[in-house]
Amino acid sequence: MARVVPLWVVVAFLASVACASLDAQIEKRHYRETNGSRVSAVEYTVNRAGGQINLRSTGGTTDDEIQWAPGTGTILWKETNGRVGTDLTGERKGDMIHVTVRLRGKEIDKEIHVDGAPWYQIFGPIVNDLLPADAQQREFWVVNPDDLAPHKMLVRRAGAELLAFRGSRIETNKIHFSPAGMLAGFWGADFWYRQQDGEWIYSRLPEDGGMTINELQEPGR
Repeated sequence: MARVVPLWVVVAFLASVACASLDAQIEKRHYRETNGSRVSAVEYTVNRAGGQINLRSTGGTTDDEIQWAPGTGTILWKETNGRVGTDLTGERKGDMIHVTVRLRGKEIDKEIHVDGAPWYQIFGPIVNDLLPADAQQREFWVVNPDDLAPHKMLVRRAGAELLAFRGSRIETNKIHFSPAGMLAGFWGADFWYRQQDGEWIYSRLPEDGGMTINELQEPGR
């Protein structure tokens, strides 16, 4: 004999689903990414829910996803590279990042030891969560997916700048990324964020022997 579910149970369930949907904040942004002759359309999705952030990027040379916990930084990282057939997962527990890489049926495990600085793996989005408004600079960790080497990095505010972008001049705040310490002068990436709303507009990041440039593709443009 079929059991009849009380109406109040159905209403409570629907209300909980509705509240969860309202609590989640999902943002999608599209960028034109170029490096030499390579041009890609990359989508970034930021989902804020339950006190954590899920960030995903698709359409570039790799598809990446991270989970970000306020006060800790990245706690989970997944990366897929269809071109070379790699599947990578990294998880942070305390001052250790455990990385597993699967390549053509083989599996590699590595434990990466770090200090208490946050782990920031996908450059560009959620920079305000990495560098709070009251901070001028901050050290953080990034893991190179090619050799799984950890690198201590520095993010700092580099002042306001009037950015020429697609025929307009936009008031932006410039953020500079570099290695921490003595190696700061050997590599650097710059990101520009619109002052009006904090939107990531444009960036230049040296990699793969060239310069990766990202430009925001806003609706109607």
